[in-house]
Amino acid sequence: MSSTFGILFELLFSGAALAFGVWQLISVRRAQREDARQDRDAGASAP
Repeated sequence: MSSTFGILFELLFSGAALAFGVWQLISVRRAQREDARQDRDAGASAP
């Protein structure tokens, strides 16, 4: 029975690590898009 809890515990942490990685990837992509948009806007308003 304790081995079942160990496996569930490991799956929980693996899932949490995977979710954190996906969240980080999405955050970085969003920040890159925002930076590109700001650069484009700044370039368009430059004389």
